[in-house]
Amino acid sequence: MSSNKGGLGFSLIELLIAIAVIAILSGLILPYIAGTRESSQVVLARQQQAALQTALGNWITTASSQPGGLAGARAAYNAAGSKLALLQNYLQAATYAALTGSGNSVTSEALAGAGASLQFSAWNVGGTPAVNWVNTP
Repeated sequence: MSSNKGGLGFSLIELLIAIAVIAILSGLILPYIAGTRESSQVVLARQQQAALQTALGNWITTASSQPGGLAGARAAYNAAGSKLALLQNYLQAATYAALTGSGNSVTSEALAGAGASLQFSAWNVGGTPAVNWVNTP
């Protein structure tokens, strides 16, 4: 280091101030980044819910066009042990692989991160089944 004032190096004080500023900014930004991760899990979980609802609609269309019609489709849906397994052929492979479920309940990593699960409603006469968002404690 040279002793002249026109040198290109940083003094120890300048370096410490720069590190302090970076530390303060990091402390301000980290909570925002953590919130963004949670938000992205909610978005992904909502996309999974929409994919299941679309798959359910497609399954209903196909099943109700079979012998037995809409009543037969309703009976098959209500009797299905796993609604997720019922919809497997109507979901993209990656979406199906990300979901786990039994009976009327479905979960995934994104749903767990969002603090929720999905529940298939019963299919009553005059109604339509739905994939409902359920907040988990």
